[in-house]
Amino acid sequence: MSRRADPRWRADALCATTDPEAFFPERGENATLARRICRSCNVQGECLDYALEHDEQFGIWGGTTRNERRAMRRDGRR
Repeated sequence: MSRRADPRWRADALCATTDPEAFFPERGENATLARRICRSCNVQGECLDYALEHDEQFGIWGGTTRNERRAMRRDGRR
């Protein structure tokens, strides 16, 4: 099983040791803290892949917002 397909990557995610509310900002709230944490995370790619594969509708995943992920899926890019 590849690392991207294996959900155990979550154990290495920096967000696991951070206040989860930072990754689920209310509409209009700033997601800068979450994005900064994601940029430093060793499993950012796995996280983004997971969000795209599971059509995550809420929160910051792999440093992206729902709208950014929607555009990625629409455009067929990662």
